[in-house]
Amino acid sequence: NGIPQGSILSSMFCNTYFGSLEKVLFDNVFDETTSHFIRGNSSNECDSVVVKNPNALHLLLRIVDDFLLISTDKNASIRFLGKLNGGVPSLGVKVNKDKTRLNYSAPGGLECNNQCRSFFPWCGLLIDTTTCEITLDYERFSGHKAIDTVSVHRLGNEGTNLRKAMKGFVRPRCNQQLLFSSRINSIDRVRLNFYQTLLLCAIKTIHYIDCIDIAIKSKKQHNFVYDSVCDTIQYTFLLISSKLKNDFNLSWEDALWLGKHAFSSVLKSKTERHECLADLISESRDLQCLNRAELVSITKQAKHLFSLT
Repeated sequence: NGIPQGSILSSMFCNTYFGSLEKVLFDNVFDETTSHFIRGNSSNECDSVVVKNPNALHLLLRIVDDFLLISTDKNASIRFLGKLNGGVPSLGVKVNKDKTRLNYSAPGGLECNNQCRSFFPWCGLLIDTTTCEITLDYERFSGHKAIDTVSVHRLGNEGTNLRKAMKGFVRPRCNQQLLFSSRINSIDRVRLNFYQTLLLCAIKTIHYIDCIDIAIKSKKQHNFVYDSVCDTIQYTFLLISSKLKNDFNLSWEDALWLGKHAFSSVLKSKTERHECLADLISESRDLQCLNRAELVSITKQAKHLFSLT
């Protein structure tokens, strides 16, 4: 019974059902006589409202049934939390307190998780509580989780299938525009997110190659995989650029260097089987790099946050 999980109809009906929910949640939380409400861009799955008054600024986000309030007024946040905990009986809506997160301790026994003080988790993202910069929560891909969703296509041309798979590995991250927006993130954070996107792609790619069980030994095979890597890096860069336009400030030179470094790092860490391919990518990566020290610093930070093991 009901709508299958993952169907686009689920989010559409949810938005219809929750259409008037914000009015209920805002009641007695913000001073409506002095507050200015600005509705942001909405999609089938995401809705946003900015509430501005002389003393505070609030941002309310909703992705389907996951709410996030960022506020400069702690008391308003506590009032909003009280509204959520009370639920909306008329709509049969209840809040799961076990999934409620705060970056401060609040009345009612809700304590701040130490991790939330620095990076606040929401819908697979981590929000820096000091700068509001955003990165992906790569704990979800730790261990074997990174390759759990890799599907291997054994019919048709293996090379064509590999290139299609590699593009499929990066596409979900490219669609998360918050990760690469220069309005939200510093250039170093954009570089970090781009690098980690390619790190995850590299892990999935090597697993894919190992699963089809083809030894990549000849120079022609090495060159094909190398070209596929460069093609995927360019696809990632252009797809993000097409979505964000001038709001994406990463240069192509930096993107290419970071992408190649991600693949060579994974190739060297996984197995000696692909050592020659790793060397080929490393040699090409190091030919030109005007700001190598800055980029190397980014790669070290990324590996600290996202283990290759």
